[in-house]
Amino acid sequence: MRHTLRLSALFMILALFVWGCAPKQVSIKSVDLLSTPNLLMEADTAWEAKRYEAAELYYAALLERPDLVRSELPTIFGRLAESAYQNKHYHQARIALENWANQDTNALSLPSWEQTYLNTMAALGKTERLQNHLKWVLKNSSLPWETRKDVGLWYAEYFQKKDDGERALNVLAGFYGQAPDMAARAAMEHGYLKTVRELDDSQLLELSKGVTAENQWRFPYVMVGFERGVREASDEDRWSVVWRSLSNLAAKSDLADPSPLATQLADLEAKYGLPRIGLALALPLTGPYAKVGVKILRGAGLAQWRLAQEGVDIDLRVINTETRGWDKRLAELPAHYSVVGGPLRVKAFKKLYEGADAGNGVLDQRAFFTFLSSLGDLEEGRDAWRFFTSRNDEVRSLVSLAVDQLGIRDLAVFYPEEKFGRAMAETFYREAYPLGGRIRGMQSYPSRNLKQWGKRVGKLLKVPADFNDNKDAPLEQPDFGAVFVPDGWRQAQTLLPNFFFYEGDQLVFLGPGLWSRALDDAKDIDEHYYRLAVCPGAWWDRSEGGRALQSALTEEGLGQADFWVALGYDFLRFAGKFGALPSNWNRDEVNKRIASAQDIEFSMAKMTWNADGVASQDLFLFSPVRNGKQLVDADKVSARIARAKARREKRIEAYEKRMEEEKAKQEQNIF
Repeated sequence: MRHTLRLSALFMILALFVWGCAPKQVSIKSVDLLSTPNLLMEADTAWEAKRYEAAELYYAALLERPDLVRSELPTIFGRLAESAYQNKHYHQARIALENWANQDTNALSLPSWEQTYLNTMAALGKTERLQNHLKWVLKNSSLPWETRKDVGLWYAEYFQKKDDGERALNVLAGFYGQAPDMAARAAMEHGYLKTVRELDDSQLLELSKGVTAENQWRFPYVMVGFERGVREASDEDRWSVVWRSLSNLAAKSDLADPSPLATQLADLEAKYGLPRIGLALALPLTGPYAKVGVKILRGAGLAQWRLAQEGVDIDLRVINTETRGWDKRLAELPAHYSVVGGPLRVKAFKKLYEGADAGNGVLDQRAFFTFLSSLGDLEEGRDAWRFFTSRNDEVRSLVSLAVDQLGIRDLAVFYPEEKFGRAMAETFYREAYPLGGRIRGMQSYPSRNLKQWGKRVGKLLKVPADFNDNKDAPLEQPDFGAVFVPDGWRQAQTLLPNFFFYEGDQLVFLGPGLWSRALDDAKDIDEHYYRLAVCPGAWWDRSEGGRALQSALTEEGLGQADFWVALGYDFLRFAGKFGALPSNWNRDEVNKRIASAQDIEFSMAKMTWNADGVASQDLFLFSPVRNGKQLVDADKVSARIARAKARREKRIEAYEKRMEEEKAKQEQNIF
């Protein structure tokens, strides 16, 4: 072994001179004239002074000395390897590291060995060896934690320099998960936070590509997201949004020690102040819709109070849309009331954009999130936005249930001859085909002429003209399995029994959201007619969000939750996260803000917006029951359809058997 070390040392010394790298003030003769203790002293002096060329020569020469104390070898090998690396003698560094590992089996457990080894392999371009070493370290739990931590930090920086930010963060997360205790995790957090703060903007942006909605609260992703927010804090127009994001990260981060984030946030608050968000609500607080407006306001008030406890200051103004001149008062609000919730009624909304064509309308001054199912002739995501269930949402939920879960592709529409019914029928017709449905029948009925309803049902079902002559004869079944009835719940209670009269008891009845809201207060329903009835709705008091809202209302003594209370509560929390808009805002800015603001825990059915600012809502589906409604169970509905069809088959068999018996009697009488 001593012979091997001497050969290695001689090779290193000769290589230094062949390549012209040896320090000119040091000669072989002068090294030879030094005793081993003096040579070791010179080597250590050069090392401490970071004169790596001299240090490499001296430490290489020491390996030739037969009187070298063996206990000095680990230090000599380590410093020789690092000096060679600093001198760009990467092959010599590799040889020294390998000899060090051969001499001391614990060398690989030392942070100094790992650091020099990794730097050397990277300089030599040994990508595959680095990949294999990473896997080995991650699997080797016997290595000291400090060593593994340093290796993890090194690989994070390595992948970041390779423009692979996602892998850099994932590797760090892997090592962080192996930390033995909270103190070790905290130390790793502190070290990496310092590293992130020293990155330039382009490096930070590259790392940000690895941050997702799923990992944003965890180490190390939260550090990257937080630092990005810190660097945007000086933008006055974005401060409210940035503050909200930083507050959430500091409060919700899954870190061992989140205090550095909280401290930095406090420094920013001291510098820029707590943001204040101006928000207006345009609601009917008097007149026939006052109860609805007051409920929305009750939910909004609760959300405002809750946000204030989190440090979010909402400056709320409420405009009563039932009073004369309300639109003028809304237009005259100070500019920082940049976001408006409402109006609730189509008539009120139309009043706002009658003068918008001139380019100075109120819709150009503020971002409106209407509580309407449609914006009419205006373009959603450009002229205004929607914070309400759309007709499309209702239809999509019903068709998806019929086609995807019940296997019913053939559909029909039975609609009232009035504005709402025609609009819903058109929406159903338009939306059904892309979702796999086929419209087999469409029939209207006069909304006020109840005597005609039964006849129109018979026409939809193609009941023969001589039906009354032989009511015992089974009717031909319709060529559709579900029928959409876009009318109110009160009307449905009169309409649906007509289908049963014409043996339509195996049909699935698809109702609008009007049914769902009416069922919230319904009592003593005759379930016989509604076992196969389904309707969509945005509110379910037994959902997780519904229960959370009711708990908050109860805690504050604010009464019962329902859809309208949930609407106000969710909108204000959405607006709090959306933040205040800058004076020069545009539609793209609004749609960009929506993308992050929509990530709240909704108390009603969850709403989402696409990149163009168009909203959609994932509605609940309900079936009427004796005292209200319950969530639809598609399997149970399918079983009920099957039982209804089985009952019909038995009726047909009984009828045919009776007809055969009567025929036989007639033949006997003839003979």
